[in-house]
Amino acid sequence: MRYFFLYSELYQQKYILESVILKYRSQSGQVKQGPVEQGKVKQEIQSASVQSNEARFRALLEATHDWVWEMDADGMYTCSSPEVYDLLGYHPEEIIGKTPFDLMANDEAGRMSAEYSRCMLAQQAFTATENTSLHRQGHEVMLETSGVPVFNDQGMFCGYLGISRDITDRKLADVALKSKDNHYRLLLESVQAIPWEVDMPSWRFIYVGPQAVKVLGYPQKDWYEEDFWLRHMHPDDRNWVPEFCIESTEKMLHHEFDYRMYSKDGRLVWIRDSVNVIIADGEPILLRGFMFDVTAQKCKEEAFELSQQRLLEAQRIARLGHWDWDMSSGGIDGGEMYWSDEHYRICGDVSAVTKASYKKFLDYIHPDDRDKWKQAVRDALSKGSYSLDFRIVLKNSDARYIHWQCQVQYDDASRPVRMFGTIQDVSERKYLENALKGISRFFPSDGISEYYRTCVESFAHVYNTPYAFIGLYSDDSKSRITTQAVWANGCFVDNFEYELAGTPCSDVIDMKIELIAEHAARLYPLDTMLTDMGVESYFGAPMISVSGKKLGIIAVMDKKPMKVTPWTEPILGVFAQRIASYLENIHASEKLEASEKELRNIFHNMQDTFYRTDNEGTITRLSESVEQLLGYEIDELIGTSASDLHIVPDRQRDLIEQLNEGNGSVQGFDAGLKRKDGSVVWVSTNAQYYRDASGKPQGIEGLVRNISQHHEAELKMQKMSSALEQTADMVMITDHRGMVEYVNPAFEKTTGYLRKSILGKPSRVLKSGKQSADFYNNLWRTILSGNVFRDVLVNRKKNGDLYYEEKIITPIKNSKGEIINFVATGRDITERMQHEERLSFMAHHDALTELPNRTLFMDRLKQSLAHARRYEKKIAVLFIDLDRFKNINDTLGHDTGDQMLTEVAARLGKNIRQEDTVARLGGDEFSVLLTNIEAEQDASLMAEKILLSLSVPLQLDQQELFITASIGISMFPSDGVDAGTLLKNADIAMYKAKDLGKDNYQFYSTDMSARAFQRLTMENSLRRALEREEFVLFYQPQVNIKTDRISGAEALVRWKHPELGLVSPSDFVPLLEETGLIAPVGYWIFESACKQLKIWHDMGFSGLEMSINISGRQFHSKNFVEKIENIIKENNCSSEMIEIEITESVLMENQHNSMPALEALDDIGFKIAIDDFGTGYSSLSYLRHFRIDTLKVDQSFVRDVNEDPDDAAITSAIIAMAHSLNLRVIAEGVETYQQLEFLKQRQCEYVQGYLFSRPLPVDEFTKLLKKYFFSNLGAGL
Repeated sequence: MRYFFLYSELYQQKYILESVILKYRSQSGQVKQGPVEQGKVKQEIQSASVQSNEARFRALLEATHDWVWEMDADGMYTCSSPEVYDLLGYHPEEIIGKTPFDLMANDEAGRMSAEYSRCMLAQQAFTATENTSLHRQGHEVMLETSGVPVFNDQGMFCGYLGISRDITDRKLADVALKSKDNHYRLLLESVQAIPWEVDMPSWRFIYVGPQAVKVLGYPQKDWYEEDFWLRHMHPDDRNWVPEFCIESTEKMLHHEFDYRMYSKDGRLVWIRDSVNVIIADGEPILLRGFMFDVTAQKCKEEAFELSQQRLLEAQRIARLGHWDWDMSSGGIDGGEMYWSDEHYRICGDVSAVTKASYKKFLDYIHPDDRDKWKQAVRDALSKGSYSLDFRIVLKNSDARYIHWQCQVQYDDASRPVRMFGTIQDVSERKYLENALKGISRFFPSDGISEYYRTCVESFAHVYNTPYAFIGLYSDDSKSRITTQAVWANGCFVDNFEYELAGTPCSDVIDMKIELIAEHAARLYPLDTMLTDMGVESYFGAPMISVSGKKLGIIAVMDKKPMKVTPWTEPILGVFAQRIASYLENIHASEKLEASEKELRNIFHNMQDTFYRTDNEGTITRLSESVEQLLGYEIDELIGTSASDLHIVPDRQRDLIEQLNEGNGSVQGFDAGLKRKDGSVVWVSTNAQYYRDASGKPQGIEGLVRNISQHHEAELKMQKMSSALEQTADMVMITDHRGMVEYVNPAFEKTTGYLRKSILGKPSRVLKSGKQSADFYNNLWRTILSGNVFRDVLVNRKKNGDLYYEEKIITPIKNSKGEIINFVATGRDITERMQHEERLSFMAHHDALTELPNRTLFMDRLKQSLAHARRYEKKIAVLFIDLDRFKNINDTLGHDTGDQMLTEVAARLGKNIRQEDTVARLGGDEFSVLLTNIEAEQDASLMAEKILLSLSVPLQLDQQELFITASIGISMFPSDGVDAGTLLKNADIAMYKAKDLGKDNYQFYSTDMSARAFQRLTMENSLRRALEREEFVLFYQPQVNIKTDRISGAEALVRWKHPELGLVSPSDFVPLLEETGLIAPVGYWIFESACKQLKIWHDMGFSGLEMSINISGRQFHSKNFVEKIENIIKENNCSSEMIEIEITESVLMENQHNSMPALEALDDIGFKIAIDDFGTGYSSLSYLRHFRIDTLKVDQSFVRDVNEDPDDAAITSAIIAMAHSLNLRVIAEGVETYQQLEFLKQRQCEYVQGYLFSRPLPVDEFTKLLKKYFFSNLGAGL
């Protein structure tokens, strides 16, 4: 038996396996085969290297303990080595006749059966395939099997040869090892840190734990990239970290360091890296360590440091220092003492060089306060804590007030061991307190003039100056001042008025304290009063009310320079503030008195009624208007219960409940009251609790207003509202100013505004801003004149959405003819308006791409032409037609075609200028209007941009599609002066671009019109050619090279034009494709060819086959298979004698649809031929997957097989490939004996071409059949 294998190494292995099998067969007596048969097999191995390998492999296999076996095509063992007993417990003769699947569980048998079948179909070896078999004693044995499928000379499958070995122990060890490895890995990965390893010297990660994803967010695989670690490190750490690591590693030191990295989401993460250096042969070979996320720890450290800084800053601002005194060794007189920086600053020792000690601090203390402080220390030691205010003296002799606090810590024997505390500079507070104590004695309560005098005298005493005064501004401009009290040299002088300009007081106007310690008269030479009085220093402050109003000035002046202390300004500021507050209280009292007088007048004259009750509801006070409201005298109601007046007795209790719920007040409480005459009056009450000084309620007081008319109107409104509430139209009622008083539920539903949120607001809240001011002016003009307004408003809902409202606004007048209300009814007509707008848009735009359509394009073109004529400008019209779009649309479906058109529209739109227009004229035709261009070059650039943008492949439904286009260009005014002519000429130029190979652009020229007319004439004639029976079939014989006889005919269509004669297929077939006529013409060709084949069969040429070409559009058309099946049935024609020719490009354009169609044709019995093979995809993969019978070698390869080595090689390869796939080959275009001889040598079975016959009409072909069908055709050549 000869065996064929795909690969030489497998061939050698198979031969060795076969030899061993022969050995075992002969030993067991299963076959009788001698050295002669084995010699025949060996003779098939030609090379010496194969023979050498044979001996080596045979020796290896005979020495192995593995099980060697052979199976037939049915999967049953036909031979087995003795090792099967050691593996599975069976003797070799017991295994014969069994299949490997008999020794497996069901699920395992199914899996291995599929694997064996796959290897057989693919003609591939299977190596190291693992499976589980059952030992004879019932336990499982894990096997590792390798083998090859075996085929005979005819390529038929004969069985398998293989080797199996027991890997049970190894697999169990692997499982144990994986379990242990997994255990350690899980243990490692449970650590709350990132374990890692870095290779040396590459410095690249070779392992990173999964915790890296949790800590930094990057997948583990990213860490293995080069420089990953450094790329994501903080720039400030990127310089020192590598240097530190390299230095530590070179010294072979374990090291730890902190640095920052950016996480995947951009966070800054602090990392603490603990690194171990792994050393071998005295060199570092590996770094291993853990990365810890210490961000939280770092944040706490930074927060603590910041807190410390803030504490020190707070102490500085608060002038608060702290100290600590160790008393454990030295007692009061000794021991270490610590002062903070602020402590030193408070004591005036800015340099902080003085050593802190008890004696040094005692030196700071004012001599008059030292004994007091010493006593405080003694008291603290006995009491545990103490506080004291005292003075310290600075180096410049200035005194400061200190607030001193301390606390004592004791040991177990109650001995003081530590005293600590704070000191605070409270000088400002102390000076102010002392000043206020001084001036408070001089604030009388009798008379404002005496008050001013007392204040001025106290200023002079506090500041020890001869001059002091208080002045108030004379006018609002604050340019003049009038003194209220003046102290001069120990007595009061008369008041006076003076101009502020040029005086120190003018600077006080700007709300600032003015302090001139010396040379005041020299600094203000225009103020002669300063010179006359001998003033050397001046100190003034503004008096400003709480509300910020400037009231006047207080000032003191001295004849000598003034000594300025830190408390000089604050004390005068307090004086000014106290006086301003006093003056403001006086003014407030005066206003209050006037206001009370005014309120009393209002109280007695107001129409609303004031009332007050006590906590039991007894009326205690009423205004005079109650007589008009209820008809009672005031005295008749005082002392009666308010509840008795209510028509509903519990209504008073409701009022109290609402007061409690409303935090002691209520607004708009409506109730009905009984008048003295028995009638009812409806009132609205605003009430509140009135309280005593402690805030405890003493009763209720409020205002009552008569709302009887409003109540009646409201009742009427409620009746109206019940009807309005039910209507589907929106209703709004406003007052005469447009303020909303009512809206119905339909309004709420449409606008989103709830009634309570819009009542009292102007109706203009609905305005959208989409309508002009003139529109609204006309609206108000109409309704204010008393007329009804009707129109459509574009309003805005609460959520911002626009809506159209069909509005009617009607004015409502009172008995005097005055407009008191407007009633607006509206209906939401948004959907209707949008529909109308959409209809208007669609009338001028393409529905698919939303580009302008032909109508709008022509309108814009006409407008542009008028402008171009007026200003002598140029215009270009580009007519764009997509190449091969019909094929794509028919092959991939209309949905894909629509997506392509939409994408093309988008790309065109991105390339044009804002003033240009791109339109879709229909189908795959687009046009572009370029206005205001300078020359043809502008149109050329635009065309090139468009072609470039379309050249980018289009991705649709996981398919890559290539778009090209042909563009024709016409120019105004050279190629036409009206819109129709320009578009027509651009169309003509476009066809010229298609004739020149597509994917280019052409400008219109006058000679194109003639060619376009000829093409149009041919297209029109072509549309009538089928019904006029102008198409005819010619037939070209296909010859069997071995028999030299006609074996078949190819049907070829021709067009007999009544005027042009016989038209070449190259001239009219492309037109059939473009116009879509190829499908009906194709079915006519198929049916005519079938009818003719039936005639020839009936004439006795029963073995004749017919080849019929099918176009791509026809092949992918709906019900194609069903239609041609019906044709052969109707004509009683045998499908087995018909071969359908399809180009490989047609199959590959839509493989998803092509495969089912081919399978259906094959099932019917048709033969399938691939036409023009070698010019398209030429893929082996689709040849294996598609049901194909014949390959037709394209004549472009056959033509030069004797001259061109490449064509010869391609043709030879196609023939060999077809034979390997059991396909027959037909070579087209054979015209010479040399070509025929070349094909014979390559064992090509069939040919056709002019060497045998040109395509013939039916009558001539019939004669050819009669002459050569049953005889040798070669004899007649």
